[in-house]
Amino acid sequence: MAVIIGIPPPRNCVRNFLIMNTRPAAADYLWRIVTLPPVPEAVADGRAWSREIMKEWRFAEMTDVVQQLVSELVTNSIEHAETSCVRLLLAQATGTLRLDVTDEDVLRLPVRAQAGPGDISGRGLAIVEALSDRWGVHITASRKTVWCEFSSWRG
Repeated sequence: MAVIIGIPPPRNCVRNFLIMNTRPAAADYLWRIVTLPPVPEAVADGRAWSREIMKEWRFAEMTDVVQQLVSELVTNSIEHAETSCVRLLLAQATGTLRLDVTDEDVLRLPVRAQAGPGDISGRGLAIVEALSDRWGVHITASRKTVWCEFSSWRG
């Protein structure tokens, strides 16, 4: 299990570094989840966590891409959402790898910006779109999840 260090989370966010697994109906389905506080240090923590999961699942070819997408989506959640927690989920099933980043802000939805050559931000969702096969947003009454999937990662 990855050792993740950082500052204490806000009181209403349980900092959960247990890597959880379940016994789903299909033997070829796995998932891992971690909850992080909405602080800049969480981006590095999320990258380290995802690197360990990719190593555990023996998906070395996807490590760099997954870490980049974790960086983009966690940064977006921390910078733009009013939330007490950021939850990362990695799941893999036959032929599909999925990353979810969930926060509690259902009012601020992600918007794909048109960054100019001199802009230092505004490219996050364009990067997500370029590196994944599909991406989208799922909204419930109390949470927003930005997700992306890779269906061709095993070629």
